[in-house]
Amino acid sequence: MSAEHLVRALCARHGLPDEAGTPFLPLVRKALLATDTTRERILRLVDEALADRADAVANGTRDAAGDDRVLMAVARVLHPWTPSEGILDLGSTLDRHHGEGA
Repeated sequence: MSAEHLVRALCARHGLPDEAGTPFLPLVRKALLATDTTRERILRLVDEALADRADAVANGTRDAAGDDRVLMAVARVLHPWTPSEGILDLGSTLDRHHGEGA
């Protein structure tokens, strides 16, 4: 099965247009080349992310941190590294310093 077909099937499963899965295509392509365990974990994360998007569309809401959570979860699957609190908080620190210089 191709990554494109799989992403379309996942989008259809959640009632989303095919375009909703486009950002996940590179990840699904990598998943299809991975070991069985890694492939299953990545595809589960993509499926959960699409389910969250479908829920947000249905409720008229958008979770701004949702995409970041998916990326961090995928990073943990692909790499045995867990970011430290300092790294996780870097975005808020950068935002704060950027605001001071503006």
